[in-house]
Parts: sequence; C-alpha cells; structure tokens
Amino acid sequence: KTNPAEPQGLYRGRLHRLPTSLSTLAFSSLFSVSEKLAFAGMQKAVVDGATGKESFALWLDGQDPSPLVRAAMEAIGRVSSYANAPTLVHAAAMLDQIRRGLKGVLYIDGGWAAIVAALAKAAKEAGAELRTGAAVDRIAVEGRQSRVVFADGSEHVADATLLALGPKEATRLAPAITSLAGYAQDAIPIRANALDLALERLPESAKAFALGIDQPIYFSVHTYAAKLAPEGGAVVHIAKYLPVDETPGRDAITELETVAHLAMPGWRKLEKKRQELRGMVVANAVVRVDKPRPHVALADAPGVFIAGDWVGGEGMISDAAASSAIAASASIRHWLSGVGAERAA
Repeated sequence: KTNPAEPQGLYRGRLHRLPTSLSTLAFSSLFSVSEKLAFAGMQKAVVDGATGKESFALWLDGQDPSPLVRAAMEAIGRVSSYANAPTLVHAAAMLDQIRRGLKGVLYIDGGWAAIVAALAKAAKEAGAELRTGAAVDRIAVEGRQSRVVFADGSEHVADATLLALGPKEATRLAPAITSLAGYAQDAIPIRANALDLALERLPESAKAFALGIDQPIYFSVHTYAAKLAPEGGAVVHIAKYLPVDETPGRDAITELETVAHLAMPGWRKLEKKRQELRGMVVANAVVRVDKPRPHVALADAPGVFIAGDWVGGEGMISDAAASSAIAASASIRHWLSGVGAERAA
C-alpha cells in the first residue's frame, strides 16, 4: 500500500512510490535494482554540478540510461522547468533548474496574487506611480528617450522604459525595434493544459503528488503547502506539459480528469469550482541550445530594457523573470546615472 502523503510516480497506468531520497528509492517499485543504482548515480551527478553544452536529450544520451531511467530524468526536468522539449532545451540550463527544484519549491499563501500585491505595495512606498487599467498602444524610441502612447491618447516621455512582457507582446508595442522582432520570431513558448479544482475537501484516499514518468502529467494538492482555500477545503492542480509541436486536443480536460480519478478517487462529488486552461503559455520561450537569450539592454533601442522568463542568462520560468528583473533594474540605474534624469516607465 502507498502512503497518500508520499509523492507518487505514474507509470503504465499505476502509481509507484516516487524516489525522492535514498530510502524511498530503495523501497520504490518503479525501478529494478540495476535501474535504482543507475538513477542514484545520475541524481548524484546532477547534485554535484553536472552540466553540458549540448541539448538535454544529447546529455542524457551520454549517460546511457535505460529507457525507464531516462524517462524518469526527463520527468524531473519537466516538473522543474515545465519544458517538454529535451531536444531543444540547453542541458546546462535544464540541469541548473533541476538543482534549483531539488532544493525545494515555494508555494505562497494566497497564490501569485499575494506576490503581485506585495510588489505593488513596495513600488508605491518607493515612490512609483501605478496606472492600472491603462492600456499602452505603442512605444516609440526618440533619441535617448522613449515616448509611451496610451490607448486613450495620453503620452509619457521616459528616459528609461522597461518592457516586462513576452517577446511577441513587446514587439507589438514597439514594432520599430528590430531586435525585438527577432527575439519574438525565435521564441518557442512552453505551454500546458491545466485543470485547477477547488474541492469541498479532499477524498480520504487522495494522493498529495503524482508525476507522470511515461506521460507528461503532473498532479499536486497545492493546499498541502499553502493557504489557498477556506478551512478544510482543497485546491488541486493537474497539468499536462505539452510538446512544443502539440496543440490541445478535444479531450484535453478529460485526459486530466482521468489523472484525478486515479490520484484521488471520489473527487467529482466534492468539486465546488474549476478552472480549465488549454494550451496555456507557462513561459514565453524554451531556453534553446542553439539560440542565446537576449540581454536586458536592447542595443538598437537606447533606454529601452526588457525583463521576463525569456531574458538573461540565469534560471528558467519565475527564476529567470526575477533574475532578469534584477539585472534590468541595475542596467536602468546605470543608464539614468549617465543621462542625469530619473523619468522611467
């Protein structure tokens, strides 16, 4: 029997104890004895700082694992990065991201809205003016300044402008910036189908976490780690990591419901609310082995800077967004010190 609180691996339609430590590896029914030794060796190599200049798929080729051990390593890569593109993603970036994931993941009480509220509060306290609901129509670079034109016709001239957007959205706002158009063309988004379930309570036999080994599936009871529901309630997230060339099928949500039936039988009668997302963009671009990510400062647009999960050389998904934002703020401070002004947008 499995302990509901223990992470599970989903393989060939059955749940197995997911090896997250040497002790759980020893008792897991997922691997044979030789595969357990091979998996432990690969995990140790990653923890010890393994890296590579090739794609993650080619790096795995070099380790010569069994098909099942390889599938398990790919699953760990997916859950760490959301990227289901081993032939495209840079091995060094993926291995770094796996190491970050092995150190633990933060789940925030109140969800992402709590982070946004805290950032808005900090910005206001620092003297920033926030204009919510103000749609931007376009941005034009004029010498060492930028003119931000709003949908209502109003304008704001800035000595420094930060585009904290995806590459395609940034290009639509600033079509005259050639480099942005190139980045948008190169960007291959990371997407997922997702089903979020708000339950009156968890079924008694519900698992806490399950990761697909031979299929790109993820199941997690997020209220085990954060306050996201009323007392006694539960929020469950189920996702499929989409290959970059796959579009959501008609059965996208049914497929996720099947995972829910397996991981928490009896859930449907407890459902209070749901959110269905098909082909959701999780990150704006795969960290590609054949294309470097752009720098935060745009060489062909003086005073215009970019930040996001597709920018800079550090981290993936939210790690990349945060690190590029820090780098962009430093570049903006340096830029403003040179122009002797402090108008920013």
